Amino acid sequence: MFNFFGLRRNRCQCRNMIYNLVNYETARAMIEDNSNILIDVRTKREYDIMHIQNAVNIPVEQIRNCESEYKDKKGIIVYCASGIRTKEAINILNSMGYTNIYIWEYGALSNFPYKDMLKI
Repeated sequence: MFNFFGLRRNRCQCRNMIYNLVNYETARAMIEDNSNILIDVRTKREYDIMHIQNAVNIPVEQIRNCESEYKDKKGIIVYCASGIRTKEAINILNSMGYTNIYIWEYGALSNFPYKDMLKI
């Protein structure tokens, strides 16, 4: 499994970003578990077109507005279309004190393999 920088790791602290890299099966189980929160950081328009079931839409520009909202969640799973906004969201969440962040490879919807979990 590769993180954003092509290094093979599970717990990553790359360029000051702290997150946990999980495989797709683990990501699916975490999404289906209500003790975790799945955040789609794309725009509302993108979210309305298609998103992963159980995802809440918080565009990356609004992440700071939920400072304490998800402190009680076991894990925060973040994704966007390609991984670029996922990295930005991780940086913001880290600056707010969150380290219980999880992503699958690149945190991108484009490579999420479970089409049965998509809401179109």
